[in-house]
Parts: sequence; C-alpha cells; structure tokens
Amino acid sequence: MKVNNDLERFANVRSIVGLIDWRLIVLIIFCCSVQMYFLSSPFVNLEYVYHQSAEFISYGSGLRDSLLNLFEGFNNPIGNVVLIAGAQNLFGVTEWSSRMPALLSWVICVSVVYVVCSIWWSSPLALISVTLVSVVPVFWVYSGTTYPDVPFTSLITLAMFVAGYAIDKHSIKMHLLSALLISVASLIRYNGLLFLPVIFISAWIHSRNNKLENVIVYLLKVFVFYIGFVIIVLAPYFVWTRQVLGIVFRPEFVLISASDIKFHLIATIPRLGGYIMWLGALFVPFIPIILNYIRSSSSQSYKWVIVCIMPLNLGVVFLVQYLESFSGEAFGEMWFGWLERLLPFLVIQAMRLVFLLVGELCVFGIIKWGREQVWPNMYISLWLLIPLLIHSFYRMSQRYVMFFCIPLAIFLSLILYKSFINDAKKSLVIWSITIYMIIYSAVGIFTTIYYSTEGYAAADIAYTVNNNNYNIEASRHNPVLTNSAYLVDESRFSSNNNNQVSHRVVMLGIGETVDGIVYLREVRVLGILLKSYAIVKEVY
Repeated sequence: MKVNNDLERFANVRSIVGLIDWRLIVLIIFCCSVQMYFLSSPFVNLEYVYHQSAEFISYGSGLRDSLLNLFEGFNNPIGNVVLIAGAQNLFGVTEWSSRMPALLSWVICVSVVYVVCSIWWSSPLALISVTLVSVVPVFWVYSGTTYPDVPFTSLITLAMFVAGYAIDKHSIKMHLLSALLISVASLIRYNGLLFLPVIFISAWIHSRNNKLENVIVYLLKVFVFYIGFVIIVLAPYFVWTRQVLGIVFRPEFVLISASDIKFHLIATIPRLGGYIMWLGALFVPFIPIILNYIRSSSSQSYKWVIVCIMPLNLGVVFLVQYLESFSGEAFGEMWFGWLERLLPFLVIQAMRLVFLLVGELCVFGIIKWGREQVWPNMYISLWLLIPLLIHSFYRMSQRYVMFFCIPLAIFLSLILYKSFINDAKKSLVIWSITIYMIIYSAVGIFTTIYYSTEGYAAADIAYTVNNNNYNIEASRHNPVLTNSAYLVDESRFSSNNNNQVSHRVVMLGIGETVDGIVYLREVRVLGILLKSYAIVKEVY
C-alpha cells in the first residue's frame, strides 16, 4: 500500500486529534480499567527494587542511593526509576503509583501506533494495527508492572517511526529528534543502542535506491548525529555510575567473560529460535492469512522447505529446553510461565515446535514483504529482523519480545487489511482478528490475575513469618521472597539479628511436597492450582 508521508499532518494537532476513532478510545479504556483493578496488588518478581529505588529519590535521598539500591537487583540504567519517582511524588509512594508510568507508556505506545498508521495508511488499517499491538499478552501484562520494558518500548517505537520518516524524506532535523529519543530510551534500557544499525542500514539502502546526491556526506551526518547524541546523553551517566559504584556493569549481571562470550556465540541459534517461538506464539491465529500471502506473492511451493526444516526445528526445540534447564542463568528466560505448570512436558515441547514453525512463517513473510519495496516495507522489515538477530547474541528474555511485536504487527495489519478489502477473504480476516482478541485478551487477563494472586499469596507468607517471629534467610532471589521480602520485618532475617535460621520459605509446584511444612498457601487462579508457597521448619 502507498504511504502518505506528509509531515504537515504530523504538525497539525487538530488533524491528529481528528484521526482518533471511538473504538480506539473504548479499547484503551477497557484495557486500562482491567489493569487499574490490579495495580495495588503486592509486588511480584523483584518489582519492589524499582519501587524502593524510586522511593529514595521521592524522600530526598538522591540519585546516588537510588542507583546503589537498583544495582542490588538489576544492571539497568536509572531512567525508569526516575519515571517512577515522578509518579510517586505526584500520587504518593504506593504500589499503584509505581506501576502508573508503565501503564501510561502502554497508552502512549498504542496511541502512537494508531496515529502514525492512520497518517501513513488509513484509519481502518491503524485500528487493526493497534488491536494487534494492544492485546499482545507480554506487552499488556507488563504494562501493569514497574519493569522498564513497556516505557522503553513506547519510546523506541516513537523513535523508530520518526527515524523512518527522516530516512524517507532525508530530513536531518527529524534524524536529530530520533537520535535524541533513542538516547533517552537507552537511559531506560541499554537495548536502545541495538536499534541504531536498523537506521544506518536503512538510510544507506534508501539513499542508494533514490540515487541521492552526496550520499556519503548524508550518511556521515546521520552516523555522527546518532553516535554524537548517544555519547552526549550516555557518557555522563556512565561516568557518574562509575564514580558511585566503581564499575559500570556488574559482572554477576552482565556475563561478558571469555567463557561467557563463547557460550553466547554457541547459544545464538537456540536463542534466535526461542525468540521466533515467542513471535509465533503471539500471532498463531493469523497463520492462514500469512500462508495465503506467501502463496499469492510467489508461484513457488514451499511445502518441501517446511518438511526439510522440521528436523532442524526439532533440534532447536531440544537445545532451547536443554540450555534453559542446565544453563538458564546464561541462556535466558524462555519459559511460557503458568502454562508450563499446567501442561505436561511433551505437550509444551509440541507447542514450542508449532510456535517455532508459525514464527518462521511470520519472519519469512515479512522478509518477502520487505523485498517488495524499499519504503516502508524494507524499513519495517529491518526494524524487526536486525534487533531480533542482535538480541540473540546475549541472554534472552521473553519480555524483550515486545520490542519486536510492533513492526511485525504493522506487517500483519497491512496484509490483513489487503485481504479484508478482497471480499473472498473478508470473513477469514474477521474471524482471525476476533479469535485473536478473545484468546489473547483472555490470556493477558488470566496472567495479570495470576501475578496479583501470586503477590497476595506471598504477602500472606510474609505476614505469617512476622506474626510468628520466624527467623528466615534473606534472599531476593528466593522464589517466594522475590514477591514478599519487602513485607517481611527486617528483624526476621537471620542475617540482621544473628539468630539461627528457624524456618525457610519455599515454592512448590503442582503435586510437590516437602517435610516440615508449618504453613501452606496455595496460588489458585479461577480455582486452578498453579503452585503453592510454604513455610518449612528447619531441622538441624
């Protein structure tokens, strides 16, 4: 589809407001209303580290103490903590105020996708894009946490849209704005730097395709502007971090020794397979549309290719499972959460195999689409492919998949819209989108309820420890204490009162048990048992 890339429509606020569709507003209100209900739940999964780091700033302790606290649990830059501190200053130091920046970032990201797609293409296509983006479970669920991934995704998405316009129009001013946005995004997550190659390569391809005069000078300016802004913004932060901590990256969090680098290189293919599995898992309902697009855009048959890659896919699934089980700290977080607690091992592996194939078809489809024309197809294609490949060289996380969902969702919305205006495929598109919204919004809501229930269960354990004066061992990485340590009285930790550990807290899977349980708290969602937390008496 032809892109309407008119900067005047960006500058006219009234025309942008006029693009807003009532269905977009209903979607945002519905999603935010559900999240707001759970924002006050006790923290889970080390969220409290971000909350407490922001609390230091809110109470006037300064950025230094905040950074010291943050580095006890993470090696992320302090940008997200500053956002949370701002929310705490406005609304008070509470669980829900600390989670507000992520939820607001989700609203901004969804709105940006809608507005840009409306301007570049059309409002109906934008509505499809925003529907796909908004209910992606990994994106929507983390919009209700204190983690930096959603604020980062919002900023990097805006930056990449601005960069795309700058590349197409050869606009130095817009490149400067994009460079600033990427630099600021990198203060939330260093991953922002990994998107720079997309811009450099796309600018080079687009300039050559348009036979731009003084290409070398133009590309040199683009390179200098982006690298210059990154240095101006990040260098002072690195210097300050080193002054405060003595280091910039903590070795136990950033695995870059010689042996670690060797492992990362070996694990690249399984990690890439893991990311592609997740992409496939998030867009399964659209596989008929993708297959139809691949068939219609080529006279070749790809059935034999699918048959040939199945043995390779089996190997990737095996390696992912093996590395996840025996080298999880270095390999990364790949698991499918509560789903793996409910379903048998072999069913999970079969699902991974299916998701991998679906993800490969998505990637293959966007590659074919990207080759059709340089703008915007190739740019959006590279926006997905290059960061996806680069992220595979280091420890993976399923949360990072949200970084890649935006360009893939735009590609899918374009082929969905093209199929929709074809009467023969209209019903298939409607059914695909309907099934997608029902299934994935349900998964997102169930996961949010699970996190909330998990938090309340861990809080119950914490209160029981306090009320019975149990002495336990302090560990932020204990499966239970990651959710409730901030609710346990400090005097209950043996390291603080020099008392012998009298009890320990443990997490039990479905059907698991342990001797010496004095208190058991089940984690059930809609009556379904997912795991249990227990206080166990130590025997010496």
